[in-house]
Amino acid sequence: MIILLMTYLYLVHHGKAFFKEVDPDRHLTQEGITETKAIANHLNKIQLKIDKVIHSGKVRAKETAKIISEYLANSVVKEEKGLAPLDDPKIWYNRLKNIDKNIMIIGHMPYLSRLASMLLEVTTEVIVFRNSGVLCLEKGDDLKWRIKWYITPDIIVR
Repeated sequence: MIILLMTYLYLVHHGKAFFKEVDPDRHLTQEGITETKAIANHLNKIQLKIDKVIHSGKVRAKETAKIISEYLANSVVKEEKGLAPLDDPKIWYNRLKNIDKNIMIIGHMPYLSRLASMLLEVTTEVIVFRNSGVLCLEKGDDLKWRIKWYITPDIIVR
């Protein structure tokens, strides 16, 4: 009997951040921090296992990654290139083809929406990402990605 271990990919839109006019670095707002902590606490409660958390070099993504990783044990956190809002998602699409570890990508719009559509092999936007929302994709036996679940701070009991 062959037991296949599923591979999961988690796409996370960074927490709410200040507008550039208020804060040029775009740090998370207090609401963004609170919502991200609520999501991270929920992920901890459901015992989510993530091998690596990667994020763009933008402050709002770094801060979101820091908060989430504080709640998840044994997660390596790393800044990666190619995850900025207008970067080409094909770069990470190709990198994700052969992953065998559970990875969380913390990024931006419209990048995450474009990457999700590419992974799901659709030509239209199928996920409306919300700040601090987490989309879980599961790689099936056929090596195709499918939506397993999507949570947002609105549905987490705080």
